[in-house]
Amino acid sequence: MKIKFDSILKSEVFKKKIVKKAVVARSNGKIVFISKNWKLNPSDIKQCISSWQSSAQFVTLQGEKYSCLRNEPGFFSGHNIKKKSYLIGAVTPDKEEQCYVIGYAPPKSNGRNAYIDLVRAANKMKKGGAYMDSSVQLGKYSKSEVTSGEVATITPPIPELKIDPELKQEIDYFLQWINDPEGLAAHIQYYLNQNDLAVISKIALAYDKFRQVFGF
Repeated sequence: MKIKFDSILKSEVFKKKIVKKAVVARSNGKIVFISKNWKLNPSDIKQCISSWQSSAQFVTLQGEKYSCLRNEPGFFSGHNIKKKSYLIGAVTPDKEEQCYVIGYAPPKSNGRNAYIDLVRAANKMKKGGAYMDSSVQLGKYSKSEVTSGEVATITPPIPELKIDPELKQEIDYFLQWINDPEGLAAHIQYYLNQNDLAVISKIALAYDKFRQVFGF
C-alpha cells in the first residue's frame, strides 16, 4: 500500500494554514512529493538535509539561512531572523524507505504550531498507519504568535538535553556585561575613539563569529 503523502499533508498540515509549502525527499535530495507552490532544486534539498543531519547551527534552502532552534536527527526547527519565517523538518518512521519532510511557514507564523503539524504528518507517513504512540506529547497548540525562542520549548519525542549549570552561569555573566552601561559597549566605544586598529580588527572578527553562530 502506497503512502499518500499528498492527502496526509493536506489533512495534517495545509488545512491548518500555517505551513504553506512542503516537500518530501530522500537523503540524496530526490523529491518524492512536493507541493505545487514550491519549486526546489534537489541539490539544495540534499544540502539542507545534510546540514540538518550533521547537527549544524543553521540550515540553508534557496539561499535563505535559518538558525536552528532545535536540531536533532529526527527533526529540526529553523528560524530566519531577518524575515521571521520558519523552516521545519521531520523524518518519516520507516527506516527502509525513510524520507525527510521539510515545510515552510511564512513570516510571523506560529512556529510552535507549524512544528506540531509537520511532525504529526511525518509520523503518519508509514505503510500501515501512524507510527507515533498516542502517549507522546508534542505540545499544545498556541493561539498567539510564538517567538523564535519558544519553538524550542516543544517537548520532542526524544530526551531533552540539559545545559551545564556552570556554562549557563558564564552566559549569564556575559549578558550582564553586555547590558552594563560601563561594560561591552563602553569598551568598544573606547577603542573606537582611540582609533586602535588592532583591537577594532579583533572586535570585527568577533562580531563576524557571532553572526555565524546566530545565522545572520
